[in-house]
Amino acid sequence: MPTKDLRSEIYRVVNENPALEIVRDPNTRQQSAEWEGEAQFKSQDYQALLESREDNRETLQQHLMHQLNSMRLTPNEYDLSQKLIYNLDKTGCYGSMRAPETLLDKTRPLQSRAMLEQCISRIQNMDPIGTCCRTLEESLFVQAKIAGDAAPVTLFLLDGHLDFLNPPEPEKVVKKIKDFLSEWHSKKFAQKLPVEDEAINIQTITEAIHYILRLNPHPASEYSWETSLAETALPDIVLTVTKESGLIPADDFSHGKIAVPKKDFHFQVKYASGVLPEIRLNQTVNYDKQTLDAAKQFLNNIQFRQNTIVLQGCAIVKNQLDFFEKGPGNIAPLTRKSIADFLGIHLSTVSRMTARKNSKYIQTEFGLFPTSYFFSSGVTAEDNSLISAEAVKSKISEILSAPENQGKKISDNALANLLLEEGIKIARRTVAKYRTQLGLQNSFRR
Repeated sequence: MPTKDLRSEIYRVVNENPALEIVRDPNTRQQSAEWEGEAQFKSQDYQALLESREDNRETLQQHLMHQLNSMRLTPNEYDLSQKLIYNLDKTGCYGSMRAPETLLDKTRPLQSRAMLEQCISRIQNMDPIGTCCRTLEESLFVQAKIAGDAAPVTLFLLDGHLDFLNPPEPEKVVKKIKDFLSEWHSKKFAQKLPVEDEAINIQTITEAIHYILRLNPHPASEYSWETSLAETALPDIVLTVTKESGLIPADDFSHGKIAVPKKDFHFQVKYASGVLPEIRLNQTVNYDKQTLDAAKQFLNNIQFRQNTIVLQGCAIVKNQLDFFEKGPGNIAPLTRKSIADFLGIHLSTVSRMTARKNSKYIQTEFGLFPTSYFFSSGVTAEDNSLISAEAVKSKISEILSAPENQGKKISDNALANLLLEEGIKIARRTVAKYRTQLGLQNSFRR
């Protein structure tokens, strides 16, 4: 049952069965009677009152839309940019919202990944600079890149190495960077990093720290948050998947834990009820056995629904470990039937949980993805292994966007040959199908 329908069902059952009561409803604001008349209040109530007051500041979405409306854009660019703006969370990032690539309209071929990147870059350059990033750390990096005056060592620290600044003592930071570079070059085929051409000493690190401190760590803090259109991007059900430190010997689906072989971490899957009200047995009155049994059965059904959703989430993570460890472009071939067989449940149960037209999502460190994203057909590689269609699409996009291929008109046949060099044997017509699904024109029109 979709969450919206289940919410109505919960209220219907609670109204009909007095043995059940609603403890908390996240979708309803409770008005406290303490604030009527001459009430004495507690500090926590005062804080709640302050937080419930209407926020009259301009919303981040309004501020960005004013700028977007002044630009000359195609309908595809405008609509995609608007979706991106209303997909931002309260921090101005999309890390807790839908992954940007899931906002592409597949019925509009011109909405390609290249257009998506252009729209993201356009919003990042708007005021306030640095919104529409995955994390606030990435926002700092984007701010420095746009400013154009950051030293390579500063960009190096901002590009995934901010932990080197803990503590922000130049001597220790210098040592951490040099240790990192030494370990980096111990790897095979390690490329040279831009930071290596710069002097790494106390003076340059001190300047980098001062530069970073001048950046805005919370670019969206001056604005309130618009939810009217954002609600369309908010899922009803979210399974969060996080990396937890510690090697575990085996999977523990009952607690949402998935082992990662030969790694010092595992994955943890958790369920978020979203807008569902929290219910329990009414403890204040004794009810007849029939009423009480019906109440207990309804609670068990809801718990079973939650457990089944988490169980399927665990199975998806188990079968897509490469994606959850490395990110998009690493999807393995996976069918709903294989998940059903793996868990020993009916195929229709998996289909309902992973249908394309529903609101069940998985929150990852790479963004929010619909559960349907993790199911992909496969093509056979030269070594007879299966490669998912999503991975092939990612490779096609990577080839066409490579700097050395810019301006070249690479035909579908040439793409098939380039993929073959990567060990992916695929027919020209299949290349054409995947290219169209990516929203890319043929070589004649590109």
